[in-house]
Amino acid sequence: MTYFCCSKEDKMSIESTKKRLKDFWQVIHERLSSLQEDQFDRGERELIAILGDDESKSFFPVPATLLMVLVWSFILFFPLIILLDPSGSVGDDVTMGALGRYYLPLLSTMLIFFLNQRILVPKFFFKKKYVRYFVCDSILFVIVLFCRELYSFLTMSESSGGIAEFFGSYCFRTVRDHFSVWTLVSFMIILSTISFLCIIISVFSRQLIRAFIIREKKKVALEYELDFLKSQLSPHFLFNTLNNITSLIRIEPKLAESSMEKLSKLLRVMLYQTSDKFIDIKDDVDLLQKYGELEKLRLPKSFEYVFETDLENPHCQIPPLLMMPLVENAMKHCVNPDGKSFAHIRISQKDGKIHFKSVNSNFPRKPKPGASGLGLATFEKRLELLFSGKYSYGTWIEGNTYVCDLTLTVK
Repeated sequence: MTYFCCSKEDKMSIESTKKRLKDFWQVIHERLSSLQEDQFDRGERELIAILGDDESKSFFPVPATLLMVLVWSFILFFPLIILLDPSGSVGDDVTMGALGRYYLPLLSTMLIFFLNQRILVPKFFFKKKYVRYFVCDSILFVIVLFCRELYSFLTMSESSGGIAEFFGSYCFRTVRDHFSVWTLVSFMIILSTISFLCIIISVFSRQLIRAFIIREKKKVALEYELDFLKSQLSPHFLFNTLNNITSLIRIEPKLAESSMEKLSKLLRVMLYQTSDKFIDIKDDVDLLQKYGELEKLRLPKSFEYVFETDLENPHCQIPPLLMMPLVENAMKHCVNPDGKSFAHIRISQKDGKIHFKSVNSNFPRKPKPGASGLGLATFEKRLELLFSGKYSYGTWIEGNTYVCDLTLTVK
């Protein structure tokens, strides 16, 4: 008898190979997971696109069961419409026996369908118990066929033997006459078709509900982020502005008085109007303009600030503070201590579109430790959630100039 032993180097090589294989499958799994999530994200965007104008409303998707009930109700009650024919030409030819022969296989199929969709598919198929699912489905199919044969025998047969005769000569004769290869093939085709339809409908309904739940979670998280952004913006901005106004009281009292009035109006709008889901674009633009003018107080007099508006419909509804991070970003990174500083902002609204463009001198600050850039991150999330597929947004640098361009499609 020959014995084989592994050296220390061989064992290390085997362990290394195992580790590499494990890492390889881990990478494959992560890639497949990311592909699945990307596919689901695309499905969610398609769902939002299908929802159209109702996407900003909170609602629960229609259950797939309700749709199935409506479809099956139409199929079941359609023959009864024939009996209501005013001429009576068709209704007189329809007998109860004919209706029974029509409804019996239909009700059997409906029973198999609903039991699959509500019990077997969620309990077994989605939990990867495929063998158990197929066995239970086959047993269900046989039981339904048996009950259908029993009902047909008791209601349509002229025999007077009752149930005893059914389990005796009739049942044996029916099984013997009907059993063939074609019977098995037909059985498999029908069972597979029903199972396939149930699985497709169940998967679609689960994806629909999952998309709704994820979207609602994103909405809630975004609302918290927006509230946090407001709570951070107000004290920070208020502190800086009050310091600037305090320094102006002795030097330029009229400018200080005008700035205090603008600050008062700005805070009034932020306190009482930004809690609404939508406000007039006129009010939002006015808030942005006042914000820019107050930010200008801390900048040198050589700073060039231009804010232009062209609103076709001043009462066009938009989410409050949507463009505030863009204005804040333009004012924050435009100061050049040794050269010309400027910020040009233009907002226009026409033909159901809102166009925002800012051009400013580009002298970005070094990021402070702990800075998270919450404003722009929240802005991009709000764009995707509220205007998915209905906006274009881009930023680029041309020399020492930073350009931001945003176009929204609104009602």
